[in-house]
Amino acid sequence: MNSDPVKQAWQTSVENAGAPPLDEVRAGADKFYRFVKWRNGLEYVACAIVVAAFGYYVFSMPHVFQKTGSAMIVAAALYAVWQLHRRASAEPPERAGTIPISVFQRRQLARHRDALRGIFWWYMLPFVPGLLLIMAGSAIVNAPEGSGGIRLGWPGLLFVAIFAVVFFVIWRFNQRIADKLQRHIDEIDALTGRTE
Repeated sequence: MNSDPVKQAWQTSVENAGAPPLDEVRAGADKFYRFVKWRNGLEYVACAIVVAAFGYYVFSMPHVFQKTGSAMIVAAALYAVWQLHRRASAEPPERAGTIPISVFQRRQLARHRDALRGIFWWYMLPFVPGLLLIMAGSAIVNAPEGSGGIRLGWPGLLFVAIFAVVFFVIWRFNQRIADKLQRHIDEIDALTGRTE
């Protein structure tokens, strides 16, 4: 029996806090792993579709801006999926090794929270230059014959508005998930007595 009163008080407070059984923590870690693996799999499939579609556009679009913009979209998709793998890949709980499962799970949650909080910079922003170039090329192609100008018109403005709304919704959705992950991190911290 340990005679250190501080350590005994801490152990008692953890027991009184109602720390979940190890099986429950492990089940939560397994569930999170399966979700991340599934989500990333969907992202990889979406990347393949984007690469195939815009790769085709590189050769089929009439204007050089459209071709270049399409190539930039392909590059952005590959960059985004590489960043997703680097920042938020699925780590199975078996990799915890000798680390307590609660510590391992906290690290995974924090890693994914940070990836989601920065999603605008590494996932969304890389697509903007390509989209703008495609729009510019389309405006040139759709300009009236002999006008020598660029005609964006209401379809182009609608395109910009739709993408702005879609980008905002994606960003906001991911921020809400990051906030939810932070709440789970706070719960783990409260159960383990972590104060960081």
